[in-house]
Parts: sequence; C-alpha cells; structure tokens
Amino acid sequence: MAAKTSPNPRLNLRFGDHADIETVSNFIDQHWQIGHVLSRDRELLDYMFLEKDGRLNFALAFEPLSNELIAILGYLPTNVSHSRISLSMWKARPDAHLRKYKAGLAVLRFLIDELKPKSIFSTGISADTRDVYKFLGYSCDVMNHHVIVNNQIDEFKIIKNPPSSSFYSQTYGSAASSLAVIKSDEELRNAVSRLGFLETLKDIDYLCHRYLNHPRFKYEVREVMLNAKTVGILFFRRLFANDRSCIRIIDVVGAEICLKSAIQPLIQEMLTNGDEYIDLLSWGLDGGQLNEAGFANCGEFTDCVVPEYFSPFSQTTVERWLFTNLPDTEIIYKGDGDQDRPN
Repeated sequence: MAAKTSPNPRLNLRFGDHADIETVSNFIDQHWQIGHVLSRDRELLDYMFLEKDGRLNFALAFEPLSNELIAILGYLPTNVSHSRISLSMWKARPDAHLRKYKAGLAVLRFLIDELKPKSIFSTGISADTRDVYKFLGYSCDVMNHHVIVNNQIDEFKIIKNPPSSSFYSQTYGSAASSLAVIKSDEELRNAVSRLGFLETLKDIDYLCHRYLNHPRFKYEVREVMLNAKTVGILFFRRLFANDRSCIRIIDVVGAEICLKSAIQPLIQEMLTNGDEYIDLLSWGLDGGQLNEAGFANCGEFTDCVVPEYFSPFSQTTVERWLFTNLPDTEIIYKGDGDQDRPN
C-alpha cells in the first residue's frame, strides 16, 4: 500500500511504511521513554503495527526543512477495512521551535481525515490528553474492573482485601454451558463461523493474529457453548506473582451472553488450578448482568486492590481511562488497543 501524504505545506504528513520502522523506534526511545519495549523489541513493534503489505500503522509528521520526524500517532485496527481503530503511541516533540506546527493535533487530524473510522477509541489515556479528547468532542471515562474470588483460598498473595461479595459461593451461569479449548487458527475460524451473529467488529484475521500468534504472550482461547450452541469466544491469560496465579479475561466475542455462559466452567477451571481470582477490565458491558454472573465491581470496595502490573509485579490499583466516539454502543476490553503487551 502506498504511503498517503498530506498536502499541508507547513508540515509533511503521511502514513509510515516498512522503511520508517527504525526511525519510529528511535523516536520512541528518544522522545517517549528510553528503553521502551517498542524501541528495543523490533519483533513486537513489527507484530503490532506492520501490515503484510508493508504499511506501518503510524501517522507521521516531518518538519518540512529538516525532514526530521517530530510527531507520531500509532493505531491498531480490528478489521481489514480499518473502520474500527484504537489509537496508540501519540507523541509530539516539545521543542520550542517546533510548537508552531502543532504537530500532535496534525497527526490526529490527518489520521481521522484519511481513515474516516466509524469507531475510534483508546485505552490507557493520560490525564494530559483527556482535556484534548473532550475538546474534540469525544467521551472520556474510567474503565470498570470486576472480579470473582476463589473461596477455597484463605490467604491471598496477589489480590489484597478481596470483596466478600465476589467470592464464588453458588452456581452461576447454566449447567448446560461448557468451554472448548481452541489452539489453532483453523479451530478459531470454525468457532467464529458457528456464532449466531454476524457483526463482531473484530474480523477473524485480527483475532487469530492478536491472540493465537502473539510473539510474547500465551493466550488461552475458549469456544463458549450453551446447550451445544456456540454463543461466544473467550480470551484470557494466566498471570503469576508470589507463587500464585490468577485469570485475567482479556477479550470477549459475544458480550454478556458469552460471559454469563462461560463463567461457571471458567470458575471450575479457577478452582481446579488454584487461581486466586478471575478479573475483567471492560467498558460498556451491562453492570447488572455482570453482577448476576457473579462479578463484583472493584470500584465499589475502596480497600480492595486487584493488581494491574505483573511485570514487574506491583500490588497497586491503577485506573484505566479511555476515550471513545461511540459511547452508547461501544464495548471495550483490556485486549482492545495496546494495554495488554509486555512492558
């Protein structure tokens, strides 16, 4: 795919390609964070942002006289048409002589004007950018964090002060539900083809690439069955700290019906494996249905600490903020965007 450029005479704006990878990597190291994982792990950078046709999913701004890279904005599409994208790695150089270009806003406007995405969002946005997104007309909110705790454990080493209402003490979901392990692209494609709905907002190539072909993380993928019918796909990871483990749900295809059907067999897996808890970071799901499935909202328990960081491990609570242009219809999980990646 040819790199598209902007006619803006004051700033050279274009999408990246394969030849820009080293330049972007160096920019991240010099102007975002020294030693950032995407500046030192070339395979991970390629995996996340480089398309098969050589397109690098970054909008880039170059100073017209020196041709130096002065701003970047990455994006992660969840379908081949790039109609649903998550923004990532938005940074402009703060040098005084470059401020006249307003390069940060320029790359954002260029990306939106060129891609014209139906859905645009980003998770893990900083306090500094919330006002910018609000000014541009987007909705900003904090993501919800829910948990179900293993009631067979007396002393917890990962979670701190777990809410008693989230302890698994009764049968949630349906006895007619089950989880089938998915290990290959073919198995995932077959499971998606059996779903009773057409629009998932994430195409099958994205799901295979994101969860089965990740170069650093091992994701568990399950086909969720209810009365022998496929009702969704569940993606999760096991996280480890202090000689204990937990289950973190990363993505869901099938929304509340998938979670409600999956929770009983997933809890059984938690009990069998000795995991401390199951947690879910999301936005846009029906809170009442999550409560019915057995989840407790961590935000309602001020003393509860469900750690966010495991590499390195830190027993602290972290609020995850997002912006979205579709507040009434969007459902967003931790796996959407770049928040579930190595540090």
